[in-house]
Amino acid sequence: MKFWKLTPRHDTLWWCVDGKDPWTPYRERAFGFVVRAPDAEQARWLAHEAGGLENETVDGVAPWLDANYSTCEELREDGGAEVVLVNFRH
Repeated sequence: MKFWKLTPRHDTLWWCVDGKDPWTPYRERAFGFVVRAPDAEQARWLAHEAGGLENETVDGVAPWLDANYSTCEELREDGGAEVVLVNFRH
């Protein structure tokens, strides 16, 4: 099994279009996952299943399954020391 880090994308323009941000408002939504799964597809599905209201905000959009809305990157063993995920909101 591998570890995967999933986070919302901020390098695409969906977030600046009114009504297209699945993570607004911020309450009762997941903003990141570290998942153990054999591949990225399964990692995305597990994140989707564990998600919150972000999955229900925009009709027809499943943000954890859609690469236009979220990233899914493998966390490799040979990587350097790092903080894997911080989910801090004011």
